[in-house]
Amino acid sequence: MEILNAAGNIGIFLKKVASTKGGEYAGPCPSCGGKDRFRCWPVNGGGGSYWCRQCGKGGDLVQFLVDYCRYNYPDAFTAAGRSKPADYRPGGYRPVIKQVAPVFEPREYEKPVETWQNKALEFVEQAHHDLLNYEHAMKYLKTRGLNAKAVKTFHLGWYAGESGKNCAFRPRPSWGLPKIKNEQTGRDKMLWIPRGVIIPCFKKGQIYRIRIRRPKVDILKPGDVKYYVMPGSGMDAMDIEPDNKVIVIVEAELDAMLISNKAGSIAGVVALGSAQNKPGASVYLCLKKTLRVLVALDYDAAGQKAWKWWSENFSNAKLWPVPEGKDPGDAFEKGINIKEWIQAGLPPALNYKNA
Repeated sequence: MEILNAAGNIGIFLKKVASTKGGEYAGPCPSCGGKDRFRCWPVNGGGGSYWCRQCGKGGDLVQFLVDYCRYNYPDAFTAAGRSKPADYRPGGYRPVIKQVAPVFEPREYEKPVETWQNKALEFVEQAHHDLLNYEHAMKYLKTRGLNAKAVKTFHLGWYAGESGKNCAFRPRPSWGLPKIKNEQTGRDKMLWIPRGVIIPCFKKGQIYRIRIRRPKVDILKPGDVKYYVMPGSGMDAMDIEPDNKVIVIVEAELDAMLISNKAGSIAGVVALGSAQNKPGASVYLCLKKTLRVLVALDYDAAGQKAWKWWSENFSNAKLWPVPEGKDPGDAFEKGINIKEWIQAGLPPALNYKNA
């Protein structure tokens, strides 16, 4: 007997979700009732092993038969086709199972609701118009490698706030967001819109997310964020030309736009938002199919730690930090030629083609 048969005998039917490590199967947990967090590996542990990501129960085939199929240990060893260990004592069996790393399951992100998209598009269009007429912000973006053409391509914008204030407030339902009560005042919370550079993300031609880079003068307290994501936004990674044979992984969306502006002819770009974020299902699939993934996360402790996950999950990944500075924006300011840096990371065949 093996563990998939044992699970089927008690009405637990598992679906194959990965082919790595001899195959991984998922389904409902017979212990906690979780719908899809129970995992089995048929070739692990002599007859298979199991583990629930929700309740934490796990073991080998013998333990499964005892826990869920009403076997005693001697009968469970016989059914599993195994001899009892030399140190076996009734009630004292503790299977030692080699830990199997969970297979990464990319998340399916929902797109924003229609009301939010309509409001967001109107907001982005006005902010884009305002940016083109705001010299100070245009100069800042130029230092990040984003000239007027790039500003127009990516529909970047500027929001100055309203009524002399550096922000604005709107009723949440006006943007298609649910009401939230302020427990202290008993009033409905408002949607806060701070001033700053407007960084929109589009997917399949539709507005998907708005991120706002706030000015340094507005960041006064330790808890103040430099990058603010508008509530209601979709949260998958930004992808630019994801069908390219080479894709560069960065953290900041402005860095992704910089690379696309300077080296878009030879590479696509994915911006995660932060080093610990992972790509959603659609972006993940593109990364799996591409020839090379150049991982250019920020050159800091978080970026170096994140590289371990990329090296374990993508055989086509190559660590590719910027030659100088912390990120592509820093490198550009230090005079690094972004296209030459990306070109140096291309596979030989593509490098020859683009030489």
